[in-house]
Amino acid sequence: MRVLIKNQDVIWREVDGETVLLNPVTGRYFGLNKVACSFWNKVDGKTTIDEIIDQMLEEYEVEREVLARDIEELVNTLTRFELLL
Repeated sequence: MRVLIKNQDVIWREVDGETVLLNPVTGRYFGLNKVACSFWNKVDGKTTIDEIIDQMLEEYEVEREVLARDIEELVNTLTRFELLL
């Protein structure tokens, strides 16, 4: 399964339970809610997406299919914004 890597150029800050990401190369900002922030914090370049989803299922009461779909959409967006590689 796919392993993600955070773009080394990205700057991020957590504020009031949310995270703001900035890609200084593109100048694009992106805000993450609490669940997306949890995902972002688990991306380490070693853990697969499925393993991260398994970890998140222990934190949140949600069906796996729902979480997997939301994470897939998040990954696609963060990749498009060049925040994840």
